Amino acid sequence: MLSNAAFNALLKTLEEPPQNVKFIFATTEIKKIPATIISRCQKFDLQRIDLKTLSNHLKSICQNENISYENDSISHICKASEGSVRDALSLLDQAASLCRDDIKEKIVLNMLGLNGYEKNIKLFELCLTNQCSEALKVYDDILQNGVQPLQIISNLLEINHLASKINVIKSDINMTETIEKKISEISTHGLPKLVRIWQILIKSFEELKYAPNEEQAGSMAIIKLCYGSSLPDPSQLLEKISEQTNTQSENEQTKISKFSNSQDKFFKESVINNDEEKSESFKNPDTFEGVLELLLKNRESLLHAQLINNVHLISFEEKRIKVRLKFKSDTEILKNLSSTLERITNNKWSVTHSEEDGEKTIVEKQNIELNQQKEKIKTNPHFAELFKHFPKAEITSIEDKKSN
Repeated sequence: MLSNAAFNALLKTLEEPPQNVKFIFATTEIKKIPATIISRCQKFDLQRIDLKTLSNHLKSICQNENISYENDSISHICKASEGSVRDALSLLDQAASLCRDDIKEKIVLNMLGLNGYEKNIKLFELCLTNQCSEALKVYDDILQNGVQPLQIISNLLEINHLASKINVIKSDINMTETIEKKISEISTHGLPKLVRIWQILIKSFEELKYAPNEEQAGSMAIIKLCYGSSLPDPSQLLEKISEQTNTQSENEQTKISKFSNSQDKFFKESVINNDEEKSESFKNPDTFEGVLELLLKNRESLLHAQLINNVHLISFEEKRIKVRLKFKSDTEILKNLSSTLERITNNKWSVTHSEEDGEKTIVEKQNIELNQQKEKIKTNPHFAELFKHFPKAEITSIEDKKSN
């Protein structure tokens, strides 16, 4: 608690300490100590004592002091002390006084304010299984025992943490056997659901701090937990949608397979008439889309991009194209198109500009078609369920899934 001015006054004494004086500083906030002080001291970091060592220490004291105890009562004292030997000894002294040297678990739980911890576990289980009405009843029962709403949410956070910890590292959580068994059962609900519940609890804990009525805010937190736990896991939902899509794809594949048998003759004839088809492939394109395809085949990708973005088609006739360019577009596009088509087809092409409206650009048409596909997908029952739970989700792209 010393100020910087007080530390500076002490500094001279630390630099030349009297022979019969030793200074010992203790702090839990080492960052607040000036570097000039730390550099003149030997620094020792005291760690928390693990529960097993602390439990053995308290049991040894009880034996030396002829104090009888229940094992679970010592476990509760050690856990409440959070690794501090001083706090553990203070709690042990209180428990021995209350129990007249015969420490009982029930009295220790009352002393620590943990009586009815099993009810918190039951409340958590009810929330996980979306039994909202029952969960609210248990919440009210816990409140009647004098436990504050903020403490209830804190207990649920602890249960969530312990269940998640078991799920990840499969280790001992230093709880009584009964409680540890119940929390292990909770962990079987899976880490994705527990993580989602943790996020709801953390948010609720902050809301309770500023809520005008803590009990009501606590009730709303329980309701959110119940309905939040019933939300489908995104990966499972996507897997279900994928299965449905695969089923539809298989049905379509069956139809295609039946149809393909009737096409064998056609494909054979196509092979026979291959030379004739090749000669036709060099004919002048008879549509604007054919022109675009011809440009791509001849690696004119820049000109192709300019056309699909900036050109509104007005009319297309044999070797004659009339278009309208977008505002401020480069008029050289038309000259480039004419000369490129002449080079590729060995024919003269007339490409003219007009102020008529014409059709939409190719890109605009593609965007309209894409939006129509998105709306169609959103009406699919499975995707509609997804958007119901994730209203801010968006469809960014659509790809055809082709089988190998």
